Amino acid sequence: MSAAERAAGETTYRERVISALEHEPTDLTPWNFELTREFATRLKSETGCADESAYLQCHMMYGRFKRNAWIAADTYEDMFGVRWRIGTDGGDIGAPCNRVIGELGSGAYELPEVDLQLIDAAATEMAADRERFRMFRLTYALFERAWSLAGMEELLAGMLTEPAAAAALLERITEFNLGVLDAILPHEFEGVYVGDDWGSQHGLIMGPDLWRKFIKPPLALMFEKIKRHGKYVLVHSCGNIGEVLPDLIEIGMDAYNTVQPEIYDLAELKREYGKELTFWGGISTQQFLPFATPEEVRETSTRVIRLLGNGGGYIFAPTHAVTPDIPVENVQAMLDCVRSVSWTG
Repeated sequence: MSAAERAAGETTYRERVISALEHEPTDLTPWNFELTREFATRLKSETGCADESAYLQCHMMYGRFKRNAWIAADTYEDMFGVRWRIGTDGGDIGAPCNRVIGELGSGAYELPEVDLQLIDAAATEMAADRERFRMFRLTYALFERAWSLAGMEELLAGMLTEPAAAAALLERITEFNLGVLDAILPHEFEGVYVGDDWGSQHGLIMGPDLWRKFIKPPLALMFEKIKRHGKYVLVHSCGNIGEVLPDLIEIGMDAYNTVQPEIYDLAELKREYGKELTFWGGISTQQFLPFATPEEVRETSTRVIRLLGNGGGYIFAPTHAVTPDIPVENVQAMLDCVRSVSWTG
C-alpha cells in the first residue's frame, strides 16, 4: 500500500487482520501467501517482481526465531542440534536424520540458551514494518520439538510407558519457550504464531486424551503469557484437530491455521466455531491448487471467502506454503479474487 493510499484513509493491512481477529467487518477479507523458496524463485522469474511478499500484497509478516547451519547441500542443523534433510518434493523443511536424545528419560541433553541476538533481530524487523500484521514465529513449539529430539515413535510410546519422562521433556521445552516469550513479548508487534503439528488427515496423532494430558497444560501456560502482554495467539497445526478446538478456544487461541478443506466441512466449522475463532487458510495446496484451472481457483476462492469471511473472522490463504507443483497463474487467480470480493458493496 502506497503512502498516498494511507494518507487518503485506506485501511492498512494490519488493520484488516486485526478486524478479522476481532470479528469486525472489513472492506476486503485480509489475505496472506506463504511460499516455498522454489516457488518464490519461480514467481519472481515469471512475473519479474523483486519482492514476492509485496507483489502478492501479503497482510502478515513474521519475526523469526531460527538459526540453521547448512552442513551439506541438502542438510541443515538447527539450534537444538537436530539435523534436517531436505527431500526432492520442493518443500523447505525436510525430515530429521539424527537422534539428539538417545533415550527419552535421559537428562544428559541440555537445551540451548535463549539467543538474545535472534530475539533482538526479530524485534527490530517487526518494529520496522509499519504496514503489515506482525507475528513472532515460535515454530516446533512443543510436540514437534520433542519428537524431533527424541523420535516420533519413542515420544508417543513414552506417553504411555514412560509418562514421567515424556512430561519432563515437554516441561523442559516449555521452560525454554517461556524464556523466549519473556524476551520477545515486551517488544512492539501484534501476535505470536505458535506452530506445532498434532494432526493427521483423520485425527490427532496422539489422540485427544494424551493431547489433553501432555500438550494442553504447557500450551495454556504459553498462551496465558502471550495474552497477558496483549498479543493475539495464532495457532498452526496441520491435519484434523477438530476434537480439541474447544480446548484451544478455552485456553486462548484467537486464530486457527491451516483449515484444510479436504479434512473439514467448512460450513460446519464456521457454524460451530465462527463466533469464537478466526479461520486462516481454506484453499487446499494438497488436493486442489496443483490441479485446478485459474477459473476453478477463482470460483472456489469466491465461495470460501463468502462462506468463512461472512461476519468477519477469516484470513484468506492457501492451507500451506505454496509448493512448486502449483501454477503461478493459480496464485495470481487467488490474489485477483480476494481483491475483488468486497464487503462494502
